[in-house]
Amino acid sequence: MGNAQSATPVEEVGESLGGPGGDALAATPAAGNRLFKFTQTGAGGRWTAEMAQASVDFFNKHEDRPGAKAEWCLAVGSEIEAEVNQDFTFEENQLQVAFVAGSIWALRFPSKPAYQKFCREYEAKLFENMTGLANNATNHAKVFGGDSLLNLSAGQETLASQNQWVEDMEIEERRTPAEEEADRKRRSNRRSSVKRDPIYGVRLGGKDRSYLIKNGQIDVLRNVMGGVQDLDLSVDVTPTRGPAFTPSKVLLMNRERRMNMLSPEGGQKLWHTDIETGKVVSEWGFEKDGVDAPMRDIVNDSKSAQMDDRDTFMGIGSNRLVRWDMRAPSGIVSDMGSPSVLSYKAGHDYKTKTDFQCVATSGDGYVAVGSTDGQVRLYNNASDKSLNRASTSIPGLGLPITAIDITFDGKWVIATTKSYLMVVKTVFRDKQGKETNAFKSRAGSSAPQPRLLRLKLEDADKTGHRPLAQGKFTWVSESGRQERWIVATCGLYTVLWNFRVVREAQPNSTAYGGLTCVTNYELIEKHEQVVDSACMPDRLAPEELGHEDAMVIVTKHQVFSNGDDD
Repeated sequence: MGNAQSATPVEEVGESLGGPGGDALAATPAAGNRLFKFTQTGAGGRWTAEMAQASVDFFNKHEDRPGAKAEWCLAVGSEIEAEVNQDFTFEENQLQVAFVAGSIWALRFPSKPAYQKFCREYEAKLFENMTGLANNATNHAKVFGGDSLLNLSAGQETLASQNQWVEDMEIEERRTPAEEEADRKRRSNRRSSVKRDPIYGVRLGGKDRSYLIKNGQIDVLRNVMGGVQDLDLSVDVTPTRGPAFTPSKVLLMNRERRMNMLSPEGGQKLWHTDIETGKVVSEWGFEKDGVDAPMRDIVNDSKSAQMDDRDTFMGIGSNRLVRWDMRAPSGIVSDMGSPSVLSYKAGHDYKTKTDFQCVATSGDGYVAVGSTDGQVRLYNNASDKSLNRASTSIPGLGLPITAIDITFDGKWVIATTKSYLMVVKTVFRDKQGKETNAFKSRAGSSAPQPRLLRLKLEDADKTGHRPLAQGKFTWVSESGRQERWIVATCGLYTVLWNFRVVREAQPNSTAYGGLTCVTNYELIEKHEQVVDSACMPDRLAPEELGHEDAMVIVTKHQVFSNGDDD
């Protein structure tokens, strides 16, 4: 699907898109700007030439309103208008810009200077749209920092950054096109089990069991090679005081014998459930200094913490990062005798509005936090005091971070927004040439540039422009193994990126600031909304079939996996 389409329009009306193995037509000299239109068809889509001499202009919708925030738009010809936003894609080797204005359009420029002039104007107008500030060096430094890991002044990704992306990459035998096609067919024909009641999420375990989150109950699944099997066993989520509820977040704890469930609608409470008995055994409140401290998200202390007997976990509020301790001051885990208050072990309350949204941890306990303003903050785990200040803060591009994940070794972070997934390499060399990472030391412009994983505009149209969600890496639970895949959901689709392809990508397709875009992926379609897509632990990934096959796709009423029947 996504890896089989070309984003390059052809020159003649009626020509179809190039398929696998086909050569994209090179840009041809033209007297002016050429405009092409994309139309979806059953076989994929067609580009048609619409205009040979397309006038191009930027205009401010609020030009006649003194003092109003600028809202820059692009006008092509006399009838096409597009908001200047981050959905534009750029291909310098084709001198081409693609955008959405009702339909999908592509502008091809007659020369490199004309293309570069358009890019400069677009970047200036987008900066004003995103920030409400004038486009100048002072304001750029104010928004992005003077020496930031998100070095948008570099233009296209540098060769030094590209080389850092492929450092220490495992050398493995590449699969042939025939093998890759067989993999795609197998992934689209996963076994499924049907559920009558709606499914709200899935929590995969690293041992024998995984769990479906439903309305007031948890369904138990058995982990098998390549996926899961339905056991037709459910646990009611009902506290001793109050009705059944559907948790907003679930954590496995204490060697996966217990489950922490965050209350819906505000995260005011935490319920601790004994999975073996199916009973809610304790109820907790989040408080600091006698004041309620509701949590937006919670996560285990580390990637593998659910496998041990740890009683602490991380949480975030809108302006708070906390490590909570479930042990009473006496050192004994509280029971259901009476509601208890979690012990505030460590953390930091920000005085300014940070608007934290999601949190993740690595195998060593490094912490990454995403915010609604698009910022990603990286924290060390050397001591409880290290949570007081982020070692590295990566500025946002304006879109809220809705999910975040870290590889087990802490070398990579992925942050999800509705339009793209941003992948960050945290490892870099400091001024002394010593290798370090952005969780320990501040990463500046010498660190490798982030990359964006995006859908092609024609695929975004196919999904109904539904938001990308829940981006995550392959599940690695021990050191010495490397994540191989990145998976996300988008409406009726699961999107799968090969991490090796992401790391080897060239800056042929770019976005705002010259950030490299990776649009080589696979789309897996289902007949109803995909709730979540998650990779099984690497120990349950069949080596002979490729690790990507150990994936579970959950829709509103079905669970798909490659689990064996025996």
